Amino acid sequence: MIITPEQFPEERRNDPKRQAEAAVFDALAQSQRAGHAHYEWSAPGRDHQTDFALWLEGIGRFAIEVKGGDYTLRPERDQWFLHTPGGGPKSKRSPLRQAADAAMDLHNEIQDKAGFWAFVIPVVLFTDMAPDPVIDRYAQCTNVKVIWGAQNLIADLEAIAGQVVANHPPKASHVQNEVQSVTVGCDADQGDPSGETRSAADAAPPAEIEQPEVSGVGAMIIHHVEQFIVQRVDKVIVQQAPDTLPDCGF
Repeated sequence: MIITPEQFPEERRNDPKRQAEAAVFDALAQSQRAGHAHYEWSAPGRDHQTDFALWLEGIGRFAIEVKGGDYTLRPERDQWFLHTPGGGPKSKRSPLRQAADAAMDLHNEIQDKAGFWAFVIPVVLFTDMAPDPVIDRYAQCTNVKVIWGAQNLIADLEAIAGQVVANHPPKASHVQNEVQSVTVGCDADQGDPSGETRSAADAAPPAEIEQPEVSGVGAMIIHHVEQFIVQRVDKVIVQQAPDTLPDCGF
């Protein structure tokens, strides 16, 4: 696995709020699976950073939101709370929405800059929690995937990718091209060890690679699946009344 940056920022190692991210970073860095992970990726002009943009060769593309600590959810109003030791619950933005937005940002950047329609799977990774049936069931309504714990991260991601109809596993050439296209200039945001800022002008142009064609019925299916996920997240999260939720049993 290639990971950017090569080391987790040392000043964050002892920060309690960064322990979950550090654990996932280490799990990815130690993996022998071919692929590329980018820590704290963000699309130009977007305030929110995706914890990990991840490409796994032959498996899929992922936008991963990492959440440490203990979360609870009130699904009828999409209210999320983080419970901290010695303090009361703190209201938090929906991790499902964060993951869905991140996946769409990455999808759009790949399409715009690499010229390739790439399905990105949104994932929320709760590192410190046992499976929560309420969160699990709610996530199923949005088609955002949830992982509990980072112990079997790559195997869990592989299993998730195998369940997504629209997933098109990237080849090595796709990974190299896409990563280069959407991460040029990102090193400066994380503190390039060399102290230099990389710009688009400094980087070699993305390699020309053969893109698979999807047409006819296949293209129609993929388009509808993509739109379904976006609309499903919106429908579940925007609606307030319990009786307007999809068939989630709430």
